[in-house]
Amino acid sequence: MKFSNILVPFDKSEHAVHALGVARGLAEEDPAIGLHVVDIIYVSEMPPSLGLDANPYESMPPLAVDPDLYCKLVDAALAREKEGMDKAIGSLLDGLPNPVSVQAVNAMSIVDGITDYAHEYGCDLIIMGSRGLGLLRGMLGSVSYGVLRSSEIPVLIAKEPEEK
Repeated sequence: MKFSNILVPFDKSEHAVHALGVARGLAEEDPAIGLHVVDIIYVSEMPPSLGLDANPYESMPPLAVDPDLYCKLVDAALAREKEGMDKAIGSLLDGLPNPVSVQAVNAMSIVDGITDYAHEYGCDLIIMGSRGLGLLRGMLGSVSYGVLRSSEIPVLIAKEPEEK
């Protein structure tokens, strides 16, 4: 089976960088294969400060804030997240002739954000890292496990080799 549109959920961890390397290896086989590198973040509550440099992960009741300001704050948080992604990706995708999209996206849950993005953009493979923290669910990581269970397309878990 040949894949043409690959999604790599990217949380800037070593595991995500490894998964992106695996995706790059597949994409190098055909310059028409598209890569989507996406970090899903959950920003639903308002920061305590109304400035755009506020931390979106600290909250106050969202009803106390103007909806337009809320949209600006979310956009600013997504832009900061994308800057962090670009830094973490570094030169890993340099020289790759394939179409590449790097985005930070807001969603109500990480798993739903990944599967919804894959559906919306017509991805036919998800390649993601695994934290390998414990038994069954922990072996895959809770997000990897959730995506594996809920995805309608193939999911490749790119586990890093164990150090000897």
